[in-house]
Amino acid sequence: MNSSYKYKILMIVAVGLTAVVAGCGDRAMQIAQPSAVLPADEDSAAFLDRVSSCSTVNEDDATRGLLILLDGKDTSENFQQRVEKLRSRNIVASSWNFDGDKPITRGKFAYMIYQAAKIPGGVMLQLTGPSQRYCLRELQYQEVMDDGFPLSPVTGIEFVGVLNNADTYIRTGKIPDKAGRIDEN
Repeated sequence: MNSSYKYKILMIVAVGLTAVVAGCGDRAMQIAQPSAVLPADEDSAAFLDRVSSCSTVNEDDATRGLLILLDGKDTSENFQQRVEKLRSRNIVASSWNFDGDKPITRGKFAYMIYQAAKIPGGVMLQLTGPSQRYCLRELQYQEVMDDGFPLSPVTGIEFVGVLNNADTYIRTGKIPDKAGRIDEN
């Protein structure tokens, strides 16, 4: 067994144990209605800290994270306002249904990141336009997101990592490697 594989297994076990010990499943914020309000006094650092320790990210937190990525803050009063802000920017498809307490899927999140960061796409994205499937495949190819299925939920730690990669791309025009470094060439 090579050391890279052992390291990945160790990291997966560590994240899993952290979530179990922290009781993320019991403490995760549940939003039953689209008009539900997230903590108003939660700044971006507290938001990312809270979300990173959760086993899945719900659609309300995902839309909040995208607005923080784009604007540096979220001034929305509720989930519905977040969705409308993202729809007006073409970051979410107008045909999508949203449920604030439902976990965000990898495909939906990949589409949102692709649209928000304006990451250049490959041949299929150029020919067919953005879709959840091809946005996910492109972000996996460019190593912005890890491998996985489009309908799988996004974990908290992955969510924060992808937001970081997207932020780096927006600021520099370059996608960082797995260690977070940017090729200066």
